[in-house]
Amino acid sequence: MIREFAPLPTPCENLCGADIYTGRGLVAALPALLDERTGGGRLLLVYDEEGRAESERVEEALRGFGTRVTVKSAEDAPLAEECCMLALGVGGEPAFAAARSAARVRGAECALLPVTPSEDGVLDGGADVVFLDDEVLERAPADAFAAAVGMLAALPVKRFEEVCAEKLYAEKKDAFGIFSAEEGESASSLARKVAVSGARGRRYAADVTANMLALIAAEKGKPARRRGEYVFVAACALAAFYKSYLSSPAIDTLPPVDHDSAAEEIARLTGEDRGKVMQAFDIFDVSGYFRINYILGEYRMDLLAELSSVDLGGAERKWRRMYPDAGFWMKSAFTSRDILRAMSLAGEFSGGLLGFAAATGLFAAMRAEARGGEKKKNA
Repeated sequence: MIREFAPLPTPCENLCGADIYTGRGLVAALPALLDERTGGGRLLLVYDEEGRAESERVEEALRGFGTRVTVKSAEDAPLAEECCMLALGVGGEPAFAAARSAARVRGAECALLPVTPSEDGVLDGGADVVFLDDEVLERAPADAFAAAVGMLAALPVKRFEEVCAEKLYAEKKDAFGIFSAEEGESASSLARKVAVSGARGRRYAADVTANMLALIAAEKGKPARRRGEYVFVAACALAAFYKSYLSSPAIDTLPPVDHDSAAEEIARLTGEDRGKVMQAFDIFDVSGYFRINYILGEYRMDLLAELSSVDLGGAERKWRRMYPDAGFWMKSAFTSRDILRAMSLAGEFSGGLLGFAAATGLFAAMRAEARGGEKKKNA
């Protein structure tokens, strides 16, 4: 293989079953690299809207090398009838999902070429090789870099959630790696950190809250933002909420939450069947509820001490400055009520401290108070 173009970084070699190539000018080296893997067989090139321009460059390089290639959009990839030895996804998650599916159906290899550094699902599984090309990634817009930085800045909050899980459920976790964006680091290095951090999955409260924020934005007809942007906003809101919640010695004084109304609300947002939504809820039974309440009473100060190391204030300011408008886009993207609503609904799925807070009925009470204040304001 052509190691001089894309040496495999030792820490990432065969990570999650994928070879990770980083460097500059990988697109020019792709034909020879892929020819080596496939033995000259046909390739299926899959692109999404964001990867369309880059896919044209890749296609040109492949055809110039003499590679037999079929090109399909992510939507049309399932309709491709040709056999192939490898499916190459160029773009973001839509292209990656289509390429993985096409490779799985055909028993072929799967390669991915991200066009932004903010793709945290690169190592979700099903990819044999990933190319992180600085020349490609540097063409990404500013919000893509901000989304990548935001994902890394949210990691301390996710680490805190794992500490909570260890206390509340006695779940011993593997060491949680914390990555941060370094000043002046290459785009491929940033993309690699995001990919490695995303390999831990999207089960955290920040991820679930981010999903709810995206659904709420869609419901209101607002332009979609990148996932990493929602993740960082959610992490900042959760860190502030956790500090406030744990600082109160009386954190369980409300009636239990109404799961039925929450299920109906989430079903409207997602378009899923209400019964199916309800099955995914993390509902505490009576013994579990009081057990966790007791444990929180015992470890509340310890958790507060752990949380004191999570300071996102400086990260927030640096993050905002990555945008041409200094982050003022957020004023039209969502409101404080949207964030409160997202955390409330996310608590039904995410478990942990957010799940317990939601189970106490706290978010329902806060949302009711917010609605009451809004009615008085409009009266």
